[in-house]
Order: sequence, then structure tokens, then C-alpha cells
Amino acid sequence: MKKLKVVVTLGLFPMFLIIKNIEVGNSVVEKYYSDFFYLYISEKLRFITGWISIPIGDLLYLFIIFSLIYFVFFRIKKSKNILLNLGSSAFIFIFLFYVLWGLNYKRVPIKDHLNVDGNFEKKELIDFTETLIDKINKKHIFLFKNDSVRPINEYSFIESIEISKNNIDKLKEKIKTPIIKSNYKNVSVKKSLFSLPLTYMGFSGYINPFTNEANINYNIPSTSLIFVINHEIAHQLGIASEKDANFISYLMLISSDNEYLKYCGLSYALRLCLNELSKLDYDKYRYLLEKVNKGIIKDYVEINKFWKNYEGKIEEVSKKSYDLYLKQNNIQSGIKNYNESISLILKYKFQANE
Repeated sequence: MKKLKVVVTLGLFPMFLIIKNIEVGNSVVEKYYSDFFYLYISEKLRFITGWISIPIGDLLYLFIIFSLIYFVFFRIKKSKNILLNLGSSAFIFIFLFYVLWGLNYKRVPIKDHLNVDGNFEKKELIDFTETLIDKINKKHIFLFKNDSVRPINEYSFIESIEISKNNIDKLKEKIKTPIIKSNYKNVSVKKSLFSLPLTYMGFSGYINPFTNEANINYNIPSTSLIFVINHEIAHQLGIASEKDANFISYLMLISSDNEYLKYCGLSYALRLCLNELSKLDYDKYRYLLEKVNKGIIKDYVEINKFWKNYEGKIEEVSKKSYDLYLKQNNIQSGIKNYNESISLILKYKFQANE
């Protein structure tokens, strides 16, 4: 047993080396892992975990945390071969992470599927933002009857999942390029037991790679819930990049038959565009902001207030850690990757108008 632990522990470095040197956009990973093995194993994991409302993955993490605490305070002095035990455990943990989900970081990015170079002109952004404002203002009044009413999500958590789970089928009907191969069987979206810690860390949810559960921070504003659920479903479908998951979530929402879901997709895109425009042309940003319905602006302000209430060292450390994690997995922009879906959204808009 000791020899096996030695071999496994020594395998940590070559495993990291191999994973690090698999380039993003690997067609072999795309064909044989993301579009074949992963689709099979993720569906089976959701079949196992999806039937119960309690997040199994959160319980697994709690068990690991308490086990480490017990080991550090009660067993570390009595335990022999500490490094071997930790090394072999780390190898198994990391190996399973990449086999069960993590190799999706190496798949072909959506920008390559759509032939997007990531660049766009300011005029394209302004034109699209103006179109978005017109669309979302009309949708807002249609849904909430008054341009000053702050939008609300009238759906419960379970209802929000129910109206989101079929969005992938609508997406396949809309988009010409077959980016997603899964039919999303066995829904597994749950309220995370770690919602309060996630809030202080600045995260709205996460996918558990070991159970394929989408665990949602249920403390977030209700108007953010739909987009987050669809974002995590995108991760379950094998989209690892945050930029790509945001884009898929946006597409699923605007492709939906549900008018509120369409509104959520437009709302995400508008926030992204206004944020980008504020950096490129602040005067134009202020001018366009005045055209947005007051109720929509109220919602944006309340969402920003919510997250500012939880800003602090915990968020700072967790964001820096996640930034390093993303860069380790060849996402060069790190945590900024969340906001880089704008070029994909603009490209899809122009393709849709051809």
C-alpha cells in the first residue's frame, strides 16, 4: 500500500505537466471527451444525484473539510507518512476532477465554432446597445405594465428550473452551428448549502465536478436567478469557460418561448454592453443610459447594492484564487473571462441578421 501511495504521489507532477500542455482548442478532447465520454458520464452522474433535493456534492465537500480538520487537530501527530497520504489523496482528487469535468477546459472554444476573432468596432457596440434598449424597454413594459416598475421574478426556485430545463432544445433550433450535443437529460439543479459563504466570496453558483450538480446561491437577487441557473446548466453541458457559459446562457434565454426568460437574456446583454461602453465612450454611455426604462435601472442598482454589501477580504481572496485556477486551466484572462462574452453576443447578432 505504501509503495502504491509513493507511485501515486510522484505522479502528481507529470499529471500536472500533461494537463498544462494540452492546448485549449484540442480537437481530440472535443471529439472523444467533451462530445462523447463526458456527455455519457455527466448524464449518469445527474441520474444518480438529481432525484434528491439536497446537494450531494456540498455534503461531500463538508465531509472533506471536517475530515481535514479532524486530521490536523487530532491525527497529524500520530499519523505516519503524512506527505504520502496527502499526496495520494490530492492525486485522486485532481484526477477525478479532470476526468469527470475539468478536461472541458481544453475543448474547442465557441469563438472558433463561430469564427469570431474577439474584436469589434465601437459603432457595432453602440448600434447593438441601442437595439437592445429598444427591445428590453418594450419587453419590460409588456411584462410589468409600467416603465418605472422594478422587474420581479415571480417564479419559485423550482419553477425557475422547470422553465429553464428545455431551453437547450430551443437553442438548437435557433443556432446553426451545433455547439451543444447534449439533450440535457436528468436535471440536477439545487440550492447550495454554501449559499452564505458563496455570497461573501462573490459567487452566484457553481457546478460540482464530482456529482455534476448545479449548485445555486439562493441568496442572490431573484432577478439574477434565471440567468445563473442557465449559466450553470451550460457548465453541466460541458461548457467550462465562463465566457462561453455566459454566452450559452444568453442564447438559451433569448431563444426561450417564455417572455420573462427572454427579458433575462436581454437584461444580461444590456448590462454587459453598457459596462463595456462606459469604458470606451462615457458620454455615449450616459446618453444611452437615459433611454433605459427607470424600472430596469432600479433593478441594476439593487443588484449592485446587494453585492457591495458583501464586499471584503473573503471576496478578494476567493476571486484571486479563482483567477489563478482559471489561468492554470489555460483561461489566460482569468476571472475577467466572465465579461468577455460580449464579442460572441455581437457576432451572433450579426449572424442572426444575415
